[in-house]
Amino acid sequence: MAEELPESLKMKLLKKWMSEQRRVKEKESSVDPEKIVWEKLVDDRARELMSKAKHLYPDRYRYVIDILYRLIIEGSIKELDGYTTLLILHRLGVPVKPDLKIKFVKRGKEVDFKEYVE
Repeated sequence: MAEELPESLKMKLLKKWMSEQRRVKEKESSVDPEKIVWEKLVDDRARELMSKAKHLYPDRYRYVIDILYRLIIEGSIKELDGYTTLLILHRLGVPVKPDLKIKFVKRGKEVDFKEYVE
């Protein structure tokens, strides 16, 4: 069938195909893996752990983002909570620890330790 088409039509089809391929590549390159990973973090603990990893281990952080991005694209991960994020970071060699927060609740309100003891 390609032999039956005139040369001018072949050139038009080739140009159209090349421009479509270029658009697809630009679209793929404009995707920010870090943004996609951060959108999948569902709770504050996960965001806290990722921000600590970014500040404490910037060289390993890039690697973690690439791995998480691939897992999200594959469909293995739909969302990341704090516990899952902590486990993945430790498995990938990023020893980030979450901040400890002790909450005291007295009569339905969060209070500090002095008020709780009274």
